[in-house]
Amino acid sequence: MRPMEKKVFVTGGAGGLGACITRRHLAMGDRVWALDIDSSPEMRELAASGEKVSFVQCDITKTTNVRTAISPLLTEIDCLDYLYSCAGIYRFADKEPLPNTILDDAASMYEVNAVGYLRVVQALLRVIQDGCVIMCVTSEAGSISENWRSAEYNYCMSKAAQNMANVILYQYFSKDLGHKNTRVLCLHPGWLRTSMGGPEAFKNPDRSVAPEESADAIVDIALDIQNIPRDRMFMDYLRNDIGW
Repeated sequence: MRPMEKKVFVTGGAGGLGACITRRHLAMGDRVWALDIDSSPEMRELAASGEKVSFVQCDITKTTNVRTAISPLLTEIDCLDYLYSCAGIYRFADKEPLPNTILDDAASMYEVNAVGYLRVVQALLRVIQDGCVIMCVTSEAGSISENWRSAEYNYCMSKAAQNMANVILYQYFSKDLGHKNTRVLCLHPGWLRTSMGGPEAFKNPDRSVAPEESADAIVDIALDIQNIPRDRMFMDYLRNDIGW
């Protein structure tokens, strides 16, 4: 029987997919810490309603900011059960061929999507014990073998870097720390009907997915982790494998 309460950390938890994952775990009676660069009406409403959720305001592009925001929480979190990384940025201006790509934007996107994720994991390492499930929302855009794009350099490269971070991280937990039950997965959430998915996602409901649906599927994967083979690390929210 599932224990009454699990401890859950969600980055990008104030809106979109992250907020949906937060709500799902709250509905299951779990304790949730939701980190984001800004709060939201939805997050303020959840916190005011007496739900077991704490909002953590943090800019993940700076290591000192992440450590300052997370360090006080380590007295509350003795051991995390689930860590969801949903924080990320996308620029529609990147949908340009190389001659028009603003390559100076690459560093800031990389800082959030790839390095920002690792900053959070690094700050939480003490409470990521054997058995923790890390669900990192990356993207099929980070797949090299299945790439079909001829643009979006900055975003795709940042997501490929995020995927690599997860492969290294998994080896660190399993080999260096001996955490044989800690799992790290890369998840493509689908083309979300959110601000990040853009107006076209809302115009194409047959090809896109509601964030609530994607969130439920991703949480279900986390809950079913014992039935996911250890060599399956990169998949979409429908559990279809994606090539690296």
